[in-house]
Amino acid sequence: MEPSTSIEFSAPPKSFKEEVQLTMNLGWPIILSNLTQILLPIIDGIMVGSIHSNQLAAASLVINIATIPVILCMALPMALSPLVSSALGKSDFRSPLKLLVNGMIVGGLFALVLALLFYFGSEVVYQLGQDEEVALLAEEYLVIIGWRLIPVALFVALTNFSEGLGKTKMVMIINLIALPINVFLNYLLIFGNWGLPALGLNGAGYGTLLTQVIILIAFIYYVATSKSFADHRQELHSAFKVDYAMVKDIFRIGIPSGIQFSLENGAFAFSGVMAGWLGAQQQAAHQIGLYISSLTFMISMGICTAGTIRVAFYFGKNDWTLVKSIGRSTLIIAGVIGAVFSLLLLLGFNYLPYLFVSESAVIEFAKMVLLMAAIFQLTDALQATSAGILRGIQDVKVPAYLGLVAYWLIGIPFGYVFAFQMDWGVSGLWAGLIAGLSANAVLLTNRFFRLVKSESKNVVDTFI
Repeated sequence: MEPSTSIEFSAPPKSFKEEVQLTMNLGWPIILSNLTQILLPIIDGIMVGSIHSNQLAAASLVINIATIPVILCMALPMALSPLVSSALGKSDFRSPLKLLVNGMIVGGLFALVLALLFYFGSEVVYQLGQDEEVALLAEEYLVIIGWRLIPVALFVALTNFSEGLGKTKMVMIINLIALPINVFLNYLLIFGNWGLPALGLNGAGYGTLLTQVIILIAFIYYVATSKSFADHRQELHSAFKVDYAMVKDIFRIGIPSGIQFSLENGAFAFSGVMAGWLGAQQQAAHQIGLYISSLTFMISMGICTAGTIRVAFYFGKNDWTLVKSIGRSTLIIAGVIGAVFSLLLLLGFNYLPYLFVSESAVIEFAKMVLLMAAIFQLTDALQATSAGILRGIQDVKVPAYLGLVAYWLIGIPFGYVFAFQMDWGVSGLWAGLIAGLSANAVLLTNRFFRLVKSESKNVVDTFI
């Protein structure tokens, strides 16, 4: 018996309105899932920031150090969603569970290696020219974040497997469960309630680590027992072995995608390190900007992921007309969302910093950072979505090179000049990020439509 293919994104749209509805039906649970995941470190930041800005600056330092390794760790299992969706488009119903198992093996082992590197290399926090007290607070927190990578990688594999099957609502529910658990554990461990020691920033790290382990166990149990996955468990006896062809596919998509993500997030992370050269106050302001812009980015990423999955399905069917239609409508949705967030940040940049700190100097720097973040919302949404729909058609190598140009040959140099040569401070770093994001949006969007045009012509030529 073959698994059912009655998944929402398999229905060919009949109009632009229906196109948008199909993407949004698939995307809104992903948006809530993404927001939940990004809220975990934001909750940590709000709770430790109430102690002192040095705690927030230390969290910023660790996040900036760990960004590239974390993105690479997550990118490998993230390759599962387009691979699973593409397999369904080809009516290959045996591959999804095998892809999940191999994705968890690859992601878990890579995460273990990174955790060990963080453990033995934690003293790197003293080598980056940061405030001494900030570095001292950051050292143990870096180790905790390293161990957290293991459950995160396994959870991301399960998430992308489920999303590739179109089962996005169940992923959302499990992620939502994480929020109250994380707040409760942080309440106990950061501030030392119920007789426990007050661990400050380290308490936030342990609380989030425990939360990730709990929801991972819940996710595994659900996939192993739910009727929703029963059809895909039929090949259970053959799934639990390493399939080198699948591992190769995971690396083929995951590594370039990871490099692409790392180039973007690494640019933000390195800007955070440079913000540390400007002092703990501007570094804390930079982190507030990252927390807020990460929230808006996760919403764009939800739409992006829905577009990736739907594009991958029709890529599997070799239907380039629908690939183009889905890609175009997804970009329009992302552009509208980016414009709305630009407006909201312009209206709220004077007030949002008070959620994190009460120190007036940090708040003033943060206001300027959030004003810059408002400016890049549109191009950030477009570049993320373009990268996602390109990943859906398994075009990942060239976008990685384009990211290198946009972020590291344009964004970072411009940011350095604005911040240090023109004395704009942390605002200059964010001006450089605007330049990099805008360049990447233009390059990736142009590449998607050129590829679709070329492939559509090739399909037509085969019938002439």
